Amino acid sequence: MTGLSPAVAVITAVISMLIPVIVVLVSNKLRLISTSEDYLVAGRRAHWALAMASITSMYIWGSSVMGSAEGVVGWGLAGVWIYPLYAVGLWVFGIWANKFAEIFPYALSYTQYFRHRFDKKLHILMLIIAVATSFTGAWIQGLAAGHVLTGLTGGAVPYYVGVIIMGLAVAIFTIAAGLWGSLMATWVFTLIAMPICALVGILTWAAVGGPGPVISDAVTLVQQGVLDAEILKIFSWKPIYLYLPCVLAWALFSLPMQQDYWQTAFSVSDRKDVGRAFRHAGNWWFFMPFISGSVGFIALVYMNTGRMPAVSGSEAYASLIGHVLPSWIGILFIWLVFSATVGSVGAAVVAIGNIIGNDLYRSYINKKATDYQVRTFARIVVAIATVAVIAIALTPLSILMVLLFMPLYCAPFVWAFLASQYKNWFSSTPVFIGGIVGLAVGAYMFLGMNLWGPSMIAAFVVGGVIATVGSKIWPAKFDFSTLKTKDELE
Repeated sequence: MTGLSPAVAVITAVISMLIPVIVVLVSNKLRLISTSEDYLVAGRRAHWALAMASITSMYIWGSSVMGSAEGVVGWGLAGVWIYPLYAVGLWVFGIWANKFAEIFPYALSYTQYFRHRFDKKLHILMLIIAVATSFTGAWIQGLAAGHVLTGLTGGAVPYYVGVIIMGLAVAIFTIAAGLWGSLMATWVFTLIAMPICALVGILTWAAVGGPGPVISDAVTLVQQGVLDAEILKIFSWKPIYLYLPCVLAWALFSLPMQQDYWQTAFSVSDRKDVGRAFRHAGNWWFFMPFISGSVGFIALVYMNTGRMPAVSGSEAYASLIGHVLPSWIGILFIWLVFSATVGSVGAAVVAIGNIIGNDLYRSYINKKATDYQVRTFARIVVAIATVAVIAIALTPLSILMVLLFMPLYCAPFVWAFLASQYKNWFSSTPVFIGGIVGLAVGAYMFLGMNLWGPSMIAAFVVGGVIATVGSKIWPAKFDFSTLKTKDELE
């Protein structure tokens, strides 16, 4: 096979929009959206299993099946085990969520915590960081949607087609149904995508004759000097130094400060089940990048032996499937990626609507806003955010590199965010200064020195040390009881 038919690929992607349409119809029939709380956090009525499925799909799954393969194309076999460690963030998120719910039970967004815990300048800065983080998460999914159609069809379908179809599907259910729409859509998509991901991986390995021939070809390529010997090492210093810290930074720095996941945690009807939802999501998700990453190794070998054209790492997985598997597998793979991207982008733009439409609008633009006004403004923000995601994702970039940069937004702030929930002496100005300095140091190391992994550690340490030492010198005396009265938070 030399690639999936362009017509079949586009029709399959368009058909994937039927699920968002059904979700909107179900949402309207059940009358799930009557308040801003319903729209933004599903009225805090979601079952933990529904949240678990949504988290599994949201966890950059569409981009993960492509990004994990790209990691192996770039780093060799070490990438197979490094990428799945993103799951660490899901396994421990319940600890953070339980503490946050204990001190701030009525929150709609984590940025509301900064509004009440710290001063205006830090709150506004965190609104910017929160929007940037959720927007980048959506952007990554848009890249995956574009790369999958181009890769599967051997370049016959232009990259922008996948991005636009994904954006239209997102707009269908998020503007109307909010987080309820995202929860239901990602639940359905997860049921579809999980078995497809496993099936595609197994059939791809079967089609190439199993690991033996692939490893043999890789050894030959190393002996010929075509590939570096490092690609055959499970534990290689360079990816451990540059790649692994970025993965762990995403799990431990970015995830605790990403509204997409907080709003899903807030949606669970019983807060004691939040940790269970995230742990199970981590268990489900953990094995998918192993499968996808291993397929990336096949693509690396096949591109260097001339059995498939050389493509970007972001398209390697999809291109390989288009070359070695029958068309019906390519159709399933489109469903896999679009299933994950549509639900995940939906959650991200709802998060942006929550941050801007609820927190920013109610705090600074219209302090006397009615519930209807908040809900309407949030819907407008969701629509604008969706268009913006489509616009920026139209430029094809490396999925993995955008993903690796993303934790840098949050690394300088996450220590103060989590520690300040335990210690009332953390104060605004040191956290603000530490965050700015840490971000500058990290960005210079990442972009100027290509020290991707160390940049995350440096940003975290610089931001955390300045915030802690500065707060010890100029301490605050925050009263946590003020966060527990709902009337004071409106």
